[in-house]
Amino acid sequence: MKNKITILSLVTGIILLFSATAQAQVLPKFGVKAGLNYSTFNNADGVEYKAGFLGGVYANINIPGSPAAIQPELLYAQYGANAEGTDGKLSVDYIQIPVLAKFGFGAPGVNIKPEVFFGPYAGFTINSELEDAGFAVDADEVFKNSDFGVVVGAGLQVSKLNFELRYTAGLTDVFEDAYADGEKNGAFALAVGINF
Repeated sequence: MKNKITILSLVTGIILLFSATAQAQVLPKFGVKAGLNYSTFNNADGVEYKAGFLGGVYANINIPGSPAAIQPELLYAQYGANAEGTDGKLSVDYIQIPVLAKFGFGAPGVNIKPEVFFGPYAGFTINSELEDAGFAVDADEVFKNSDFGVVVGAGLQVSKLNFELRYTAGLTDVFEDAYADGEKNGAFALAVGINF
């Protein structure tokens, strides 16, 4: 219930941000993105990177008179890690809400523009499981139900397409206190977005 209230508060905040932006005559541009997530648990022994999916929607709000923009996102992100030398893997799926500051470079009127971005994110666990030898068991009691951290990355905007490489670094423990030993999420992602 607490997670639902927190998600509702964040979504309400984003909607209010859109409203304030619209009143300032700066309308957001919306888009969708999808890509490959390559994640592991930082500070953990015996784990390797695991491939997963990353995708969702975003709004890009340009700051008038500057090359900067604010980009809130609502993403589905598959994280976790493979156990080293075995078929075992831990999987944890999040609804993730990054709020990014973006800075674009390039001449006006040119359709190709490099970008860099960074910002905080909040993640809320929606599913977690332990898989081994073809069997999967629920692991909700092992993982914390929220995750917070930072996102940094760079991209290239080509007309209405965005290509980006990002790194997500968790700042809070992934596991509940009884299982935690400082493990945090870490993930590289390669994604493509389309602006509407």
